[in-house]
Amino acid sequence: MQITNLVRRGKSELYKAFVDDEYICLLEAETIVKNKIKVGTNLSQNEFDEIRAESENLTCKNMAISYVSKCLKSRWQVFDHLKQKGFLPKSINDALDLLEDYGYINDKYYAEAFVKSKQNTKGIMYLKSALKQKGVKDSIINEVLSEYQIDDEDVINLAQKYLKNKPQDEKTKQKLYRHLLSKGFTYEQVNKALSKLDID
Repeated sequence: MQITNLVRRGKSELYKAFVDDEYICLLEAETIVKNKIKVGTNLSQNEFDEIRAESENLTCKNMAISYVSKCLKSRWQVFDHLKQKGFLPKSINDALDLLEDYGYINDKYYAEAFVKSKQNTKGIMYLKSALKQKGVKDSIINEVLSEYQIDDEDVINLAQKYLKNKPQDEKTKQKLYRHLLSKGFTYEQVNKALSKLDID
């Protein structure tokens, strides 16, 4: 098989590779240079498959780095993102291992940052559920939440904020009850907060 054309895709570092005048795949510029590929290069099927796999691994790693550079992500979130992009499990796991080695992903740090961002506004039930949905292991969730506390006053403050400019009646009280439960507070916390509020 012969490389008959290499066409750069936009301003990226990816090139469309044509073999025997047929588009086959995208190849990273780094892979092309490393393997001294150019128009007219002849390769066996096995050689091309190895080059293609090498390029995919590099593309996967670059995409993973770009994804986590925008904001913190859990390992599972990155895996799911790359899987949806069509990468093979081996390429994905190699990319994840690289990110972990460089400290770009760390589920415990991610969980701690997530909990801190919700401090005094979400209950423990919400936090557990949200972290589980993001693929964080139960052991990490339990460790991070073992020291998480929210005062009764915090729940009362959130309730008062919700009640602002609303009628103080039974219907509003029921809506407030559901509102606080949806934020992950326990029935005990919600009942205690409502008992301290003057709602007819």
